[in-house]
Amino acid sequence: MFEVMGTTKMIQQVLAGMSNSMRPMLMSSLPAGEYREKLADLFLQKFQSKLRVEQLLDLTIPIYAKYFSKEEIEGLTRFYQTPLGQKALSVLPQTLVEMQTESMKVGETLGREAMIEVLDEHPDLKKALEEASASPKN
Repeated sequence: MFEVMGTTKMIQQVLAGMSNSMRPMLMSSLPAGEYREKLADLFLQKFQSKLRVEQLLDLTIPIYAKYFSKEEIEGLTRFYQTPLGQKALSVLPQTLVEMQTESMKVGETLGREAMIEVLDEHPDLKKALEEASASPKN
């Protein structure tokens, strides 16, 4: 079934999308400076070099076995051989990446809103945060 599904290609696309979505988070988490671009590039290269498609395939088999019977796997294999099945396989990785990216954006926005509300509701915490931000780091 994984051969028909093109699972290796799908995993490669998901990994590429994951790296692309990690970059903005990484950049925003690092203090400003000219080093950031180079550090982010080197980190993502190292991260990608450590991720092996085979490792993820090995993880996938027991997960599928947990949720699908042999007959269901055979049915999925037949489905993925149809034109609709092939289309699903070709677009699902990108849809997952896009859903993850958009979900992260929503999470960031909601997180900022929640923090603003908490700080507005608790001026003592807002003041403590401002003081901590203004003091030199150890």
